Amino acid sequence: MVKVSDKEEHSERNKSRFLKSMIGACVSTAFLHLLLAIFYFFIDVPEMLIYAAISFFLFLVWSYLFKNKWILLPFILSSINCTIGIILANYFIGWESNFNIYFMVLPAAVFLYPNWEARYRVFYMIVLGFAYFIVYLIFSDFKAIYLINSQILQYVSMLNSFSAAGIMVVILLFLNSSILKMQTDLENKNKDLKYKAAELDDSLNKEKELGQLKTSFVTTASHQFRTPLAVIQSNAQLLEMFNGTGKKIEPVKYKKVSGRITGAIAKMTGLMDDVLILGKLTSGSIQYVPQEIDLVEFCENLVEEFNDVKADGSHLNFVIKGEPYNVALDPKLLTHSLSNLISNALKYSIGKKNPDLTIDFKPNELVLSIKDYGIGIPEEEFPKLFQPFFRAKNVAEIKGTGLGLSIAKEYVEINKGQISASSLLGEGSCFEITFKR
Repeated sequence: MVKVSDKEEHSERNKSRFLKSMIGACVSTAFLHLLLAIFYFFIDVPEMLIYAAISFFLFLVWSYLFKNKWILLPFILSSINCTIGIILANYFIGWESNFNIYFMVLPAAVFLYPNWEARYRVFYMIVLGFAYFIVYLIFSDFKAIYLINSQILQYVSMLNSFSAAGIMVVILLFLNSSILKMQTDLENKNKDLKYKAAELDDSLNKEKELGQLKTSFVTTASHQFRTPLAVIQSNAQLLEMFNGTGKKIEPVKYKKVSGRITGAIAKMTGLMDDVLILGKLTSGSIQYVPQEIDLVEFCENLVEEFNDVKADGSHLNFVIKGEPYNVALDPKLLTHSLSNLISNALKYSIGKKNPDLTIDFKPNELVLSIKDYGIGIPEEEFPKLFQPFFRAKNVAEIKGTGLGLSIAKEYVEINKGQISASSLLGEGSCFEITFKR
């Protein structure tokens, strides 16, 4: 189907190119006959004057037919029109007028339009050659009806030579402009195809990422859900066992068992919440609503919220560099991304030096950095750092879903920012979020 379509399109291009060149040839020939009519009026050849006047309108008709995508009929009629004119000119004015040169213009279309079958080309060339041969035999020694001054005939001969050459130039110019237009159209189509190919490639990559995400989710979910489900099941069985004894359960034991069940449910709920957020981010359904915010006040409130809920004595330090200025950001997206990074900083640096949240106000950009002094990230695992469900080998004993960093990265990018990370194993990590001013 594709090959047939390409062939038809190529045929249409050839047809369009040919029609434009024929329209140009007919219009230029029409106005040539208008000039000839004036010339015949002055040399007093009424028959040729009538012919030239009629031909002026006829060639406009042929150009109209070509314009309406007729090919064979106007081509045949215009060829007959020219041949009759050549015969009449030889009869009334004489062989010396050089009207025979227009026999050179007539075969041009045969070579310009490649879609004609070979038999039609051959037949047309034979008829044209035969017509020229007959005209030559009859009129080469024929005395014209009107005796025209030899000097005038020389000018007419020269004029006909230039006119025939001019018509050929017009045909070639129209043909060339048509080719250039088609070339431009093809280049534009090529650009569109490249753009669509890039879009398709992007879509395929996204589909691939979604496929990998689904695979990772199945693998991780089966592992992540197994532990809390096992905790829920074992503690539910323990409650049944306590109930089976018929004795009253001590409040301390009951609280301990129910606490385990509640904790396991919270862990499963947290994982599901992260998965739902990631699904929204992947589908592009998160809205971006920027507004002017005082970033210092914004971060002070966020730091205060985190420090208020820390019961182990640790807290988050807040540092400001440069001259503060307001920025246009989406506060919800910024809260989510910073909260994920701050939570990680506090979680992975328990018992270590307190982490820092720093705002560096630079002239053309601002940098938000969250630096901890915890366990750090192995260098070989950096390429996978922001992938969904990825967790480094050295955090196996610390609770987490492996979705926090990937969610933070997505939120930052929706907020028109960029995120980067640096780390030294055993010394801590630093995550930087950069926004253009």
